[in-house]
Amino acid sequence: MLNLRQLTKELVEKGWHRGGPETGADDAVIKAIDQRDRDIADRKKSLVDWLNRYKALMGVSTETRASIAGQIIAFADEREEKSLHRDKNKIVSEFSKLKHRIDTVAPRNKTGKGRAVTSLTSKALWCCYPNDIPIFDRNAVSALGIISRVCHLAPIRDQSEYSSFVDVWLWIYNEVESVIGPEDLSDCPYKVRALDRLLWYLGQDGFYDQSDDSSAV
Repeated sequence: MLNLRQLTKELVEKGWHRGGPETGADDAVIKAIDQRDRDIADRKKSLVDWLNRYKALMGVSTETRASIAGQIIAFADEREEKSLHRDKNKIVSEFSKLKHRIDTVAPRNKTGKGRAVTSLTSKALWCCYPNDIPIFDRNAVSALGIISRVCHLAPIRDQSEYSSFVDVWLWIYNEVESVIGPEDLSDCPYKVRALDRLLWYLGQDGFYDQSDDSSAV
């Protein structure tokens, strides 16, 4: 059986939870989301810049990017709480609400089918709830898929892809939080972001390279 705590401890010791320039960018976008009295155009630009950093708006026109950012900020301004307490039902509920808003302005293909926005929505939702939201991306899905098989972690059946993702992600987070918590998180102030980065590393294509042992420290 895979020892998730030991694996997490080794990855953290190698520094794979650190964000480097990402940390400053994360801080800037969270401030843009939270500062309601700030100029709306400036808030949109900060959010679009952050989403572009993670290639969440590739192929989307400048005008549509602004519309998507506007929907995300409007959603953020309507929040009643600043935390979802890592509650799966609340996370999925807020995800569905934000996804619906993004869907209304997201680009359509020639047949009228909407763009896939699961990853985009999860990233935008993290900006609104940075202590709670698992970020859905290809690397994280790949890593969680392997861990779920090795550890026999089966998500609830007949639910959305994101809901299944959250099931496994939360199980793993609860298992390894005690390892992440005591570490120096000055470069990663949100513990859920630490796990996001570890999963991103684990889910990369290709085989292990010895340079991995020193590239993050």
